[in-house]
Amino acid sequence: MLKNLLGAMSVRIFLITVIGILLTAAVVNMLGQRDSRVNESRLRDQFAFDRIESMIRILEITVPEKRPEIQNVFNRMGSSLKLNAIPPANAPALPAELATLNALLVPEIADQINTLDLDQCAPRNRPPPPPPSGFGPPPPQGHCLAVYTHLQDGTPVLIQLRYGGHRPPPGHPAERSPLAFLLALLGLISIIWVVASVATQPLRKLANAALQLARNIEHPPLPENQGSTEVRHAAKAFNEMQRSILNHVQERGFILGAIAHDLQTPLTRLRLRLEKVKDPELKQGLVKDLTATQEMVREGLDFARLCSDSIDKNRVDLTALATAVCDDFDEAGYPIHKTLPTEAITIMGSAHLLTRCLNNLLNNAIHYALSPTLSIHTENKHVICIITDEGPGIPEQELDTVLEPFRRLEDSRSRHTGGTGLGLSIARMIVEKHGGSMTLSNKPAPASGLIIHIDLPLN
Repeated sequence: MLKNLLGAMSVRIFLITVIGILLTAAVVNMLGQRDSRVNESRLRDQFAFDRIESMIRILEITVPEKRPEIQNVFNRMGSSLKLNAIPPANAPALPAELATLNALLVPEIADQINTLDLDQCAPRNRPPPPPPSGFGPPPPQGHCLAVYTHLQDGTPVLIQLRYGGHRPPPGHPAERSPLAFLLALLGLISIIWVVASVATQPLRKLANAALQLARNIEHPPLPENQGSTEVRHAAKAFNEMQRSILNHVQERGFILGAIAHDLQTPLTRLRLRLEKVKDPELKQGLVKDLTATQEMVREGLDFARLCSDSIDKNRVDLTALATAVCDDFDEAGYPIHKTLPTEAITIMGSAHLLTRCLNNLLNNAIHYALSPTLSIHTENKHVICIITDEGPGIPEQELDTVLEPFRRLEDSRSRHTGGTGLGLSIARMIVEKHGGSMTLSNKPAPASGLIIHIDLPLN
């Protein structure tokens, strides 16, 4: 089941696209997070630098008597300011993430940067962060910076402020809802499935056209002006192949027809000359052989016409046609057991060729077997015609090859009659000319006999 499912090209395209999109999304998300961290660190450093520089400039332009008041203002803004603070002699090493900020501040603005415990920093004047949701990494704690510097008049200054440890508040809960993510995923999968179906539709059309070509060589060609460039190219190649096969079949029919037609004239002269034969037994044997030869020529001409010509289709009452064929056999002393529907079954076809098809098949059943039967019924949009007999049947290995032209079985079916091997081939070709199919099978044991199954489209 899984192997058959994965064998469909649409499923393969779907899975490849989904895996590709997921891998691409994962890589983009990873690169985006890295760029976000880099940008966040750079903006944080620039913000800390600008804030510290602003605080120093404010202190520079403030007279010494008013600096304690400015100090209180800074404390209310989430920072702390201490005047006359001396930097420690042995300062601890800075974390790696503060190296960029240290290069910006020292020695241009600050004399030294240290880190303190977070409890020693003034709290930020903003709402407390939301409690952790249990998903993702915990929020960063940040650092408490102690920036030691001095003013132009030599006054030592200690500026303490928080660095990092803050992220923008999360969006609305609906933006992070699993249902929204699921709907987005389902939408993406639906789009990918539609794309995969559209991409494989030309292949399905090509496969259907190949199946129709196997059943009917004169099937209408594929449109050559639809689809992408590759699809149009494939359609042109397929139609060219169909034309080549059709030309080959027609040439074979033309050759066979020409040979059979040229044989008619000498055969007619031969029949006239046989009338001069005096010996009755010799004359009877020669006439019998000549009649068989003329029958072979006639069947060859019929086969050639079917190979080369298209048939003219009209509305045909198949029920009435089968009834007339069975009545003709009854009048000739060969009763046919028939099961026909009471209502008319109308199809598009050639009444002459369909009559020839039934005559060939029923003749075979009469001459090679016993108790031929004919049944016709409809299934959905098809007409099913079944012919059976109680003869010896056909060997299983010959059921397919016996339908080929000039194919005769090496048993009583061919030896007693001297057939040409075209009867079943002509019947099969007539059925295929009508867009149908004909198959042969033997009755299941212990019964014996042949079953001919004909499937015609109900138009």
